[in-house]
Amino acid sequence: MLLPPIRSQSLDAVWREGETEMERIVRGAYVGRLSANTANPSTSASYNHHTPEGVPAPLIRIHSECFTGETIGSMRCDCGEQLDEAMRLIAQPVQISSTGQTVPGRGAVVYMRQEGRGIGLLEKIRAYNLQDLGHDTVTANLLLGHGADERGYEIAAAILRDLGLGAESNEAGARGVRLLTNNPEKMEALKKEKIRVEQRVGMVPRSWKTHTHTGRGRARTITGRDNTQDSDDSFDEHQLRRNGATLIGGGAAHGVELERYLATKVQRMGHMLELPTSSNSQGPVADVGLGLVSQATSDDEDGAEVMMKSAGSLPDLEFDSASYKSRSVSPEF
Repeated sequence: MLLPPIRSQSLDAVWREGETEMERIVRGAYVGRLSANTANPSTSASYNHHTPEGVPAPLIRIHSECFTGETIGSMRCDCGEQLDEAMRLIAQPVQISSTGQTVPGRGAVVYMRQEGRGIGLLEKIRAYNLQDLGHDTVTANLLLGHGADERGYEIAAAILRDLGLGAESNEAGARGVRLLTNNPEKMEALKKEKIRVEQRVGMVPRSWKTHTHTGRGRARTITGRDNTQDSDDSFDEHQLRRNGATLIGGGAAHGVELERYLATKVQRMGHMLELPTSSNSQGPVADVGLGLVSQATSDDEDGAEVMMKSAGSLPDLEFDSASYKSRSVSPEF
């Protein structure tokens, strides 16, 4: 069974009078060559709404770009892993419940230019500097004068509508989408844009799902190879770098900084993800807050002194968790 393809209505349209078929092919338009019965190459995208009974709705990931996580393998976030996992899940065959027949996976990744939750790469690196002083990702943004999350989803919703995905419709058989996300704000934003989400599909970090929980447990890679005999992280690190951008085929991202980042998203941004306890995760999940987290050991007095001096130059904050608004207040001495 062939399911209706997901195609861009605006891309398939004729853009100007006299536009040749070759010109349309060059810019990526579909010209009807894959179907002998297609008379009009600029068909409407409305057919994308209709799928046979029992077929799951298309699986969608709205993903914000992350140069540090996707391209150079930063362990301060799970963005590269999420992009890789989204593409893997979308490509997985699905089974039609009514017939038991298996069909190819169907969905889309909408890739948005919203680096650093909307603040841009330069400001994100500045936020990293503040994280080096012990602040979490939310407080770092606030100290720089930004919101905790400045992303918008109007463009993403417009792209989904152009692809014929999830738009509210009174037509018989019209479907919504299944959305890969842990972010409640993303769900609410799409609802406001009248994109119908039939189901939220959570994204659990691979390290939380795949690590053996011994003191030096290893991750099982996507290929299924279990590296329990490795004595350190060298194999995982080699695999992650070897697989390149977006960690395609890579294993699980992990590390103390990543665990703190994930905890912050859950505890301060309301992400719908259950934090593991220290007994069933790779490392302890630290509580997060507005204060500085000391990273210096008892033997590193100089480092602790530098941290305290740097912290003294920063303003205290009052934090409104409902609106993510911050304002500076004069520190008391």
